[in-house]
Amino acid sequence: MIWTQTAPSNIALIKYMGKIEHASTAETGAPRAKNIPTNTSLSFTLPHLLSYVQLEHDKTLSRDVWEPLKTFEGKTFEPLALSEKGSTRFLAHLAMLKQHFGFEGFFHVRSANGFPSDCGLASSASSFAALTKVACEALSKLTNKPLPSVDQAANFSRLGSGSSCRSFFAPWSVWEPSKVTDVPELASFGDLLHQVVVVDERVKAVSSSEAHQRVTTSELFLGRPERADKRVAEFVTALKKNDWRGAFEIAWAEFWDMHALFETSKPSFGYMTGGSLEVLNFVRDRLWSEGEGPLVTMDAGPNVHLLYRNSDEGRAKARELAQFAQGRFQVFSLGLN
Repeated sequence: MIWTQTAPSNIALIKYMGKIEHASTAETGAPRAKNIPTNTSLSFTLPHLLSYVQLEHDKTLSRDVWEPLKTFEGKTFEPLALSEKGSTRFLAHLAMLKQHFGFEGFFHVRSANGFPSDCGLASSASSFAALTKVACEALSKLTNKPLPSVDQAANFSRLGSGSSCRSFFAPWSVWEPSKVTDVPELASFGDLLHQVVVVDERVKAVSSSEAHQRVTTSELFLGRPERADKRVAEFVTALKKNDWRGAFEIAWAEFWDMHALFETSKPSFGYMTGGSLEVLNFVRDRLWSEGEGPLVTMDAGPNVHLLYRNSDEGRAKARELAQFAQGRFQVFSLGLN
């Protein structure tokens, strides 16, 4: 039997940076539960950025086997190349889910991304969410056990990739240390256009996982959870009031806060480049100089993500940025017709 599921990626406007298990305890310094964030984060779900995962139960296998998914329902995918470490992590997540259901069989595991692999978008969230969804579906059928609720599945997915739990909710989600939910108050802000400017494609010298650990050494980390939690509330309030400029300012301050943590860690590190600053300055000084520009954010990397209103002005601003970047940076205007 074969099962296939999809899940979308997401982009956080209020960031998750730092994990509770990386914050040492006074008593033992031992790690606590896995992938529990130190602060609340808020993200926008990107429905046009889908990962696909397929499971095929095969009684002749003696272990789970990962391979690229080549086609599905008429779609042909670019071959996905997972490192040995990446495929091991992926299959380990499946093994955890099989153990939960008490299933001892094995699968062909096939996965693909329905978006460019070199566009600066981390696919970990969407791929682990899709794997969790399809595994829960298949294992529920094979073991005749109840299908987990969305909340339960999101919590399972978090164990494999923290931010993947946000991909179970749309169009906006809030992830607190204790739970993840959608944001009904922002349902009317679901039709946004997403653009990413890739200023540097090189593999990061400091991985996101390592960044989560290092930021706790920064003096600026003191008070960081409270600042992020406060910004979540302020951002939601701004959008509810249709204060797009206010939401921009909050998201702008938030990603600079996160990158300041990187630069003041011990040892310090950073992701910003001259190209990053060029794009950010153009957005602030040009796109916001007249009319309404985009919301802007950056992850733990050099690339810049933008969210525009789905309007004539929003589309015009996105085209203006693409023209500015032409010949220097790659620009992917995803979902922008």
